[in-house]
Amino acid sequence: MTNNFTPKKASDNRPKLSKEEYAEKKKAEKEAVYQMADEAVEEIVNDPEKFTAFLDTQSRMDRYSAVNALLIYKQLPTSTQLKDYDDWSKENVRVSKGAKSISILEPVEYTKKDGSTGVSYNVKKVFDVSQTNGRKTPAPTANKDPKALITTMLDSSPVEVEACDELPYPNMAAFYNNDKQTLFVKRNTGDSVAVAQCVAQELGHAQLSINSERYSRSEMGFPAVCIGYMLCKKYGVDTQNFAINRIPDSLKEMEPKGVRAELSKTRNAMSEVHSRISEVQYKQKQARSKDYER
Repeated sequence: MTNNFTPKKASDNRPKLSKEEYAEKKKAEKEAVYQMADEAVEEIVNDPEKFTAFLDTQSRMDRYSAVNALLIYKQLPTSTQLKDYDDWSKENVRVSKGAKSISILEPVEYTKKDGSTGVSYNVKKVFDVSQTNGRKTPAPTANKDPKALITTMLDSSPVEVEACDELPYPNMAAFYNNDKQTLFVKRNTGDSVAVAQCVAQELGHAQLSINSERYSRSEMGFPAVCIGYMLCKKYGVDTQNFAINRIPDSLKEMEPKGVRAELSKTRNAMSEVHSRISEVQYKQKQARSKDYER
């Protein structure tokens, strides 16, 4: 008789949660994740090294929101590719035994009582490729052809680009003039790395201006520096000249929710600049392929 006995699954013995208890559990889980994001905010605004580490994470994970970048930074800042357990399994990739999942927020649409569409967020458990037996993506090579990047950035500029001999700030290789909606680039600047850094930062100014109802160069100075840093980090250009250590007091004094909102603006602007650069690079690659075929 014992040969015919089939034990119940362990999950069957777990107490069933009521609909209300389940909702409360999910609410507590989400609140804990937001608390984690707020703790990350407190860390980075008071420590330039940690702020830089966060920017490194956001630059790699540019498709993720600023809140999710904060969560990734807090749990596994070196992440490069995240998927849940099932998605890794579909690719025949095995999650390492004992790997601790990373909690992020996943947007979910729902229908409100008035018939309109709302967006809520659920906690999603994911794993980085480094926690699996999957293939890891190599890091970008430092100073990877900054001249080519400069050309691509200028070709993808959302504003007019004009060469000039003098700029308002002599030490700068590029300057965005919001009144003229023009990015000015200084002629005969020999250091291509410095030019790439400056163009990336000024593109940040231009995009922040486009995304905002009111533009202030002084108020957008630090976000533009962050955008320039992230773009250069993403494309393998040296980042040592970016003054990430000058975190504004206004940011330090904000509530975490306000800081998250500011980081979101910066992330969104960086993502838009990066998207246009990627599009130009794709077109350049297609053109080279056609030339090769001839």
